[in-house]
Amino acid sequence: MAGKCIVVDDSQTIRMLLVKIMENFGFNVIEAESGEEALELCRRENPNLIISDWRLPLMDGIDVLYKIRGDRRLSQPKFMFCATMSDIDNIRMALDGGADDFIMRPFDEEIIGSKLAILGLL
Repeated sequence: MAGKCIVVDDSQTIRMLLVKIMENFGFNVIEAESGEEALELCRRENPNLIISDWRLPLMDGIDVLYKIRGDRRLSQPKFMFCATMSDIDNIRMALDGGADDFIMRPFDEEIIGSKLAILGLL
């Protein structure tokens, strides 16, 4: 069932790793370096999934999530955080704010695959 995925991270290394993993699962992947770029791509590309870091330049990932969930004109893709953050309050804020899942770094293809399966994207 794979589809279109936007990977949002200001680290080129993390983006490259996530792009490779998501392409292995059959996704067409688009990269964004900032929250603002991610929002623009979401409006234009109608992705099935967004995988985002929490800390981003200009606009944090949580703000991207809130803007997407608050805009009913958007297709409302699945939204997964992939971050080093381990603060339970922030994870709860993300899930309560409409995130579908939260992946802690470090991660690997198996972890991503299991999360995608749970979300019905594989």
